[in-house]
Amino acid sequence: MRRHSAPRQPAISAAARAGLSLLEVLLSVAIFLGALTAIMQLLNAGQLSETAARLRTEAALRCEAKMAEIVAGIEEAVSSNDQKFPDDEIGNWHWSAEVGSGDATSLLKITVTVEHLPDGKTPNAAFTLTRYMRDPQLFIDAALSEAGE
Repeated sequence: MRRHSAPRQPAISAAARAGLSLLEVLLSVAIFLGALTAIMQLLNAGQLSETAARLRTEAALRCEAKMAEIVAGIEEAVSSNDQKFPDDEIGNWHWSAEVGSGDATSLLKITVTVEHLPDGKTPNAAFTLTRYMRDPQLFIDAALSEAGE
């Protein structure tokens, strides 16, 4: 008697199968989400750096402008603290000026500091500029003495 056996099924190779297993899908989703999280962190860090750089640049420009106003005589060369800029509607930008005598006679040492205070207490951007200039009172005194002669 001959035995009849069922025909043997050929073994399916890994390359010939169609589809992915659940483990492979979960692993690929986990890798994708990890990469997406890292990219989002980088984007957030880039945005924070851009904001900080923009605020530092604006602080430097505001400080130079205020110093120019003082040197030009538009703003009086006297010490002042915690002044607000008139063009800042929100009121986050503050400036202070310290005017003292310089190292030599007839020189004034002017230090202007500009700060961005979003909460009113802690600055997140600041810039300080120091400049020496001749005391404007000397020019006034000279003009008065010439006029009196």
